Amino acid sequence: MNILSLKRSGILARGAWLALFASIASCFASTPLLSPEAKKDLDLQPGVVLIVVSFEATLGQFSCQAAASGSGFLYRPDGYLVTNGHVAQWANKKDGSAASARMKKAIPCLANEVLKSAQAKAGRQLTEEENNGILAQVAQAIREGRVRIGEPSLVVILDNGDHFQGEIKAYSDPINEGGKDIAIIKVDGKNLPTVALGNSDGVNVGDPITVIGYPGRANTSENSLLVPTVTNGRISAVNKQDYKGTPVLQSEAVINHGNSGGPAFDAEGRVVGVATYTAEEASGLNFFVPVDTALEFVRQAGAPPERGPFDQAWHDALEAYADQHWSKAHDLMASVLEMRPNLPDAKKLQMQAAQAAKDAPSNPVMAMIDKFGIPVFGAMAAGVVFLLGLLVFLAMRPKAATPVPSAPVPINFATVPDPSSPRPVQPIRESFGSLQISNGPLAGNRFVIPKAGVMIGRDPSSCAVVLPSDAVSKQHVWVVPVDNGVAVIDRDSVNGTYVNSTDSPRINKVVLKDGDRIFVGRKSPTEIMYFSA
Repeated sequence: MNILSLKRSGILARGAWLALFASIASCFASTPLLSPEAKKDLDLQPGVVLIVVSFEATLGQFSCQAAASGSGFLYRPDGYLVTNGHVAQWANKKDGSAASARMKKAIPCLANEVLKSAQAKAGRQLTEEENNGILAQVAQAIREGRVRIGEPSLVVILDNGDHFQGEIKAYSDPINEGGKDIAIIKVDGKNLPTVALGNSDGVNVGDPITVIGYPGRANTSENSLLVPTVTNGRISAVNKQDYKGTPVLQSEAVINHGNSGGPAFDAEGRVVGVATYTAEEASGLNFFVPVDTALEFVRQAGAPPERGPFDQAWHDALEAYADQHWSKAHDLMASVLEMRPNLPDAKKLQMQAAQAAKDAPSNPVMAMIDKFGIPVFGAMAAGVVFLLGLLVFLAMRPKAATPVPSAPVPINFATVPDPSSPRPVQPIRESFGSLQISNGPLAGNRFVIPKAGVMIGRDPSSCAVVLPSDAVSKQHVWVVPVDNGVAVIDRDSVNGTYVNSTDSPRINKVVLKDGDRIFVGRKSPTEIMYFSA
């Protein structure tokens, strides 16, 4: 091997190595990845539920709806769940202390209605003395039996919006009333998401925990009502008892009003505690009922823990997504959504998987990842890197000494490029402009228009821009270069395509101008901007 071929071999090998890493880097840079921590949290969230307990109180012409919320977790797919006794207390129709608790809550609830009426009549803010007088009057009315309390309601809400009426199957009073603060609720559901129950006897100081629930203060808008909050911390004490002698676990993991009844998971994703209360006088002191205590009431309800088919389907879909097996992840997310329609995380990940699968053919690395998944591709890539490294090593290693020839070995300069000679000009790819999504889940994404055009619709197998909405047809609209520019062509869609305004007639074919807006559908449409350059 002569000097030039030796250098070329090294340069080519290193260039191939760098090209491989560049391709991998560009693939990951444009792909929505899922970290192990995020995957674990997503795996657990569907089994955590929001619980809303309410009743109506009436005093003469005044009435109000008293409501409070908490959290819980399903441990059987047929609708059994665990929460706190104090979360379910208002709905306990057979308990005298629950009736007293409802009456106690009715005082401020009704007083607020009376105060508003009195303030409107006075045309001014009431004094503190007047406020206290109204509170006293309502309390007196309750003592005299003039306040009517309606039938309490306990509603269990899942994160996809499904909601069920709940029935108390086992119950213990709140800790401050001498109980163990656990309730078992049953709803009429099937194939519901669940979580795994662990063993709190094995919990040690320093163990990490993850707390998931629905704290009311985190509901910054109506849309955030069903978005669970995840906090992390460590077990700081395991031998604690409350003032009544009930065992509790202590942690600095934050819990707030509304978190009550929610699960604390160990590192393996098993419930080890139930959030119960926090020390108001000191931050970082949060307490959990051990899951072994909750299991006493699970046995009392006669419904042992059990996992369901949804849990496995959701786990497999997340595994496929985390491995960047995009086509498989998309199909598995579709199965998940058949079981639990409108599950927000499944809808989002399915859309991202569809987009990544669409991008795969343009990136050979992404295409291999989509076909084989990250584990297999990782092993293949490691083998390629090893071989390339070996090639570089062999190419750059000095040869063993050989006898010096009597005359210098001639170098064939004809094979060496002349720096002064012109280099071949690479053909410039013709540009047909681009499309930028203005709203919806793909907002901000930009798509270059190739010569073959861009198909937009709901079908991920045939569309470059996938809009997962029932209002969008499978192949809704085609943006494609024509002789006199770039045209937008409606594909006989159900809900129509519009240019620049949904008030204008639906189009069949229109040649676009720079800055034109395409509306896919008329009701809540996706808006797409066209740029000629």
